[in-house]
Amino acid sequence: MKARSTRQISIRTVLISCFLALMIFPMIVITIVTYHKENEIFQNQVSRFLLQTVVQTSRSLDANLAEMDRLTWPILYREPFDFLAKPGDSSYELVKAAEKFKEEMVHQYFRGRINEVSAVYFVTPERTLLSTESAFQTFEQVIPGNFQYITERLEQDPLSIHWFSEKYAIMTHREAFTTRIHPSVLAARKIVDSNRVELQGYFIMQFNNLFLEDVLQNVQIGKTGSLLLLDQGSELLFGQQSPYLRNERIRQALGRLPANGSGTEVIDGKWIVAYVTSQKSKWTMAAVMPLAELLEPNRLLLRNLLIIAGLGAAVSVFVSLSLATHISRPVVYLSQLMLKASYGNLDVRHTNESYREISILQRNFNNMMERIQELLAAVEKEQREKQQASMRALQMQIHPHFLYNILDTIHWMAKKYKAEQIGKLVTSLGKFFRLSLHAGNDRIPLEQEFRHVASYLELQAIRFRDKVVYRLQLDERAKQVPIVPLVLQPIVENAFEHGITQSLPEGVVGEITIEATYSGDKVSIRITDDGKGMSGETLQELLQSLGQTEKAEHIGLRNVQQRLQLAFGPMSTLHIESREGSGTSVSFDIPAEEGSV
Repeated sequence: MKARSTRQISIRTVLISCFLALMIFPMIVITIVTYHKENEIFQNQVSRFLLQTVVQTSRSLDANLAEMDRLTWPILYREPFDFLAKPGDSSYELVKAAEKFKEEMVHQYFRGRINEVSAVYFVTPERTLLSTESAFQTFEQVIPGNFQYITERLEQDPLSIHWFSEKYAIMTHREAFTTRIHPSVLAARKIVDSNRVELQGYFIMQFNNLFLEDVLQNVQIGKTGSLLLLDQGSELLFGQQSPYLRNERIRQALGRLPANGSGTEVIDGKWIVAYVTSQKSKWTMAAVMPLAELLEPNRLLLRNLLIIAGLGAAVSVFVSLSLATHISRPVVYLSQLMLKASYGNLDVRHTNESYREISILQRNFNNMMERIQELLAAVEKEQREKQQASMRALQMQIHPHFLYNILDTIHWMAKKYKAEQIGKLVTSLGKFFRLSLHAGNDRIPLEQEFRHVASYLELQAIRFRDKVVYRLQLDERAKQVPIVPLVLQPIVENAFEHGITQSLPEGVVGEITIEATYSGDKVSIRITDDGKGMSGETLQELLQSLGQTEKAEHIGLRNVQQRLQLAFGPMSTLHIESREGSGTSVSFDIPAEEGSV
């Protein structure tokens, strides 16, 4: 047998692997799916919360802008503007008009918000400049480009207040000393006389940084997030933490934000931006926050899930080992018993109780051991009886030798007294006995079986002289084909007893023919006589009796058929043909396999 090249896997290993796969794989899948789903849900919730914070902050800022808009309404509808200087007034008159303008702005209009107002300017169509700043200023000090940009925007929508970034300030900011207060955004409104529909001038308010910081500075965007306020050109108006603006990817993303509406965007999978655009100021408020910080609580969830999965895996390993051991132990024990039995220890028995299926194997194993012991006992008994029979046969060998010697003496005495027929009879009888007594082998060559039946025919021919003749035909190729000994003589004896000697009238000589024909894979043997034969009814009774062991008739033929079928199988079944008054033919086949016998 060819040796196995691969190592066999034990049933315990297979069971452990299956149990672990069934327990741990769903746990891993559930953990991963739960984490990703929870991550997605948490990100959506935080995104909505971040956007809600930005929207609420934007509304607060819009409310602040609306209040500044409301503070300018009395100026819009005031008549007359008695603080305005007349054309051609002297410098002294202009200074007085500026002081009156400053007093009204500070004490009447912006008294409650004056700490957020850096300066208020009023520019008439005649290019007269009034200011709340301490130093007297003229229009020649105005930055022309910024003033033109502001007036052009006001002309596009003259009824609304417009908001601008600090870079469009019309006056250069001068600081006498360093302070944390600095100019910030500014607002501008066109003042028109409603009665005469004449331009009164341009009202410009310059705010400091407190104007935005009072609303935006205390808004917390996570631990490291930043709240940003951008104008229409994506220029920074306010920023809690400017480092995000130094990131090129974030700057590009902020520049691409829509001019209207609100929403959230994820930048490079690292930052999330929530934004909203104000309809009042057209400014965009954006909150930038790292996703890593945003999802920090979810990492705690992942850690807890991993801890639970680890504990579940440990429990799964323990349960898998326990189950696999409990299930495989009886199988392993049974295999060990079989191994002991294979080495000859047939007294082993399986006594452990187990699962029903294993119990069936246990009972069958015990039954098999008992059956093997019974068969071994029977074989041992058979061998012992065979040995005793051999001993008896050895003891009986003296008697055949004595018989052969007596027959030999009779033969020589017959020759001495010229009794040749007696000598011939004694010689044939001796040959018959020798072949019969040496036919203890399981197989003999067909040639030897023919010699034995020839001796029998010689004896019968002498006995029934002038009553029978015989003819033997043995194919040369079939001589060494093995056959069961002493199967032809009972058939020939039947032919003598029932076909010829008791049925043929006086003077009629019967004939018996024995043929063996070689035909490829078999040898066909036929014994034919020309005796009285038998009727169809008698032939059917004979054929039926060959298969019924309890009947006492035709014992010889039944014995021959059973021995042939045991040796060669169904192919050696006897075939009997007979017609009343025409004789009988008995035939059978044996395998044409030559071998040592």
